Amino acid sequence: MNFSLNSIILWPRNKDFKYRKIEFLPDKVNIITGASRTGKSAIIPIIDYCLGADKCTIPVDTIRNACEWFGALFDLDNEQILLCRKEPGVQSGTNEMFFAREISITIPDEIDSNITAPQVKNILNELFSMSFLDIDPASNNFSSRPSYRDFMAFIFQPQNIVANADVLFYKADTYEHRQKLINIFPYALGAVTPQVLATRQEIERLRKEKERLTRDLNNIKDVAEQWRQEVHSWMARARELGLTTYTSNGNDSFEQQIDQLRAVVQKNEMDSYISAQNIQDVSDELVMLRKEEQKISSSLFAVQKRYAEMKQLTNSVGQYDQSLQIQLNRLEISTWLRTMASADSNLCPICGNTHSDSLNILDELCNAISEIEKTAGDMKVVPAAFERELQAVEGEIQYFSERLSAIRKRINEESGKLQDNSELKYTLSGVARFLGRMEIAIQTYDKIGTNNELEQKIQTIDAKLNKLRKIVDEVEIERKIAAALRYIETEANKIISGLDVERPEDPIEFIIKDLTISIKNSSGRSDYLWEIGSASNWLAYHIGISLAFQKYFQERGGVSLPGLLVFDQPSQVYFPQKLARKNNAELADDISLEDEDKKAVRKIFTTLSRYISDTKSNIQIIVMEHADEDIWGEIENINLVERWRGNNIKLVPIEWTKNNL
Repeated sequence: MNFSLNSIILWPRNKDFKYRKIEFLPDKVNIITGASRTGKSAIIPIIDYCLGADKCTIPVDTIRNACEWFGALFDLDNEQILLCRKEPGVQSGTNEMFFAREISITIPDEIDSNITAPQVKNILNELFSMSFLDIDPASNNFSSRPSYRDFMAFIFQPQNIVANADVLFYKADTYEHRQKLINIFPYALGAVTPQVLATRQEIERLRKEKERLTRDLNNIKDVAEQWRQEVHSWMARARELGLTTYTSNGNDSFEQQIDQLRAVVQKNEMDSYISAQNIQDVSDELVMLRKEEQKISSSLFAVQKRYAEMKQLTNSVGQYDQSLQIQLNRLEISTWLRTMASADSNLCPICGNTHSDSLNILDELCNAISEIEKTAGDMKVVPAAFERELQAVEGEIQYFSERLSAIRKRINEESGKLQDNSELKYTLSGVARFLGRMEIAIQTYDKIGTNNELEQKIQTIDAKLNKLRKIVDEVEIERKIAAALRYIETEANKIISGLDVERPEDPIEFIIKDLTISIKNSSGRSDYLWEIGSASNWLAYHIGISLAFQKYFQERGGVSLPGLLVFDQPSQVYFPQKLARKNNAELADDISLEDEDKKAVRKIFTTLSRYISDTKSNIQIIVMEHADEDIWGEIENINLVERWRGNNIKLVPIEWTKNNL
């Protein structure tokens, strides 16, 4: 898709003046040359602001005081788009915009807002066919849907970026933009397609659905586990009341016991038959349960005692190790004294007197330290050896605690302690209440459903996920990314070899996670961009990688992107430093580059011109420069847009600013 800049338009605050229009040509290297402080560095912020930037970075004072609206007219294949945005005043930005889309647009003399910036972004996202799906729906780390705004990083090279050793792309010096750019790279390179994004969305939806079903399944299992303990009590109570003769043989499944309870709740209180044998059986079961309670309680006590002893031992080991360290610290002075003592003298290093056994005493101290160090090293192993056993004991405590709670619950249930009116236990109303409780419990169980149903749903989701994950083939995505980067690196190497660079033959490698390049020398060592000296080298690599990315997007990329590249003063690295310290802007008109620097700067424009000729797509390059026609005047594909030197020619007409001075 053709998308080139036709012109930049400025509307003055003073209505007595007509708008100012700066026109550009497609398929050319468009140059605005001029002295310092004429407004060259405002071109990129103006274009970016009209393209929906969140903040207005157009220089304040002269330009923003004189202009009320900024506009950018773009040529598409068979139509034009005019994007205008109001000067924000004291705000960082404004949403007030003017939008027009026609076959041929007539620039209006006055502008009024007819659209908002978010609406313009939506229009341009559709124009550039950006996906409306998140890059990574499972992540909150700057992985939202891609936007044409993200790709501005590949279009603009402002003055502070074009020869920067640490930052390769526009706005990548801020964490948010940097992280978002890293995340969209697979999409930008065409390795992640809209189909893959849609599949990722479906995978994330199914994953969340599986998590929900799994939680439900676990809840049911938890409830079922609780009921397994209670079912025994309910069956015992039903036998006690003469509502059933069923007795579990220990091999019956939970579902079989539930079916028995269903049969019980079909009866009424008149079906109850109280017999002495039933009462005795329940009493015997209670005795058995109390014995089991005592047995489990005893086991729990033993495990708890062992746990306390192990914790105490662990704590003691820590304290002992700490005391050893204190002793070591105190005895370290003996080693120092030993180094001060003379090997052939009995002179004491402390008092300075001669003693017959001073060296022997120091040796004893040093030997004592060695023994303590050896002991300390041995003791450090003890806590690690105990760790696994300690975890096992903790597990036993949990197991016996749960069993004890379950047994006590059964005892309370079967002894009638949980009933509000235990004296009515064997009355008809008591039997009716018991049947009512069982009926509600069975209905609740049936309403929740069985775990088999949920398990089948989870299995169905797993099958869908396996099928979808074959579409999102991460290995294939990585292969496509690698292939795209190889193409970009190859093209960049060709471009860089024609620029003023110290290592023109050394291949580069683009590193997505760092948003930078490394340069490999003949010995195989790779040096990052920031490890390479000289701003001229940094400039060459910036130009090379920018042109290579733009070529890839236009010829092989999977996304639509404006065929536009804007460089702000790339030759700045060749100007003598003494000129940079001058305050008089007029001195910039008399810049005289050395022959060697002229050749280096000429290489820049020759490379840009050759790029225009070699690319198969429509590419438009805009350069704001100090260098004049004596450098690039005879090079092909060059279009001089305007020269801002002398006669008060600047971005903003001088008459617009007179009332603001």
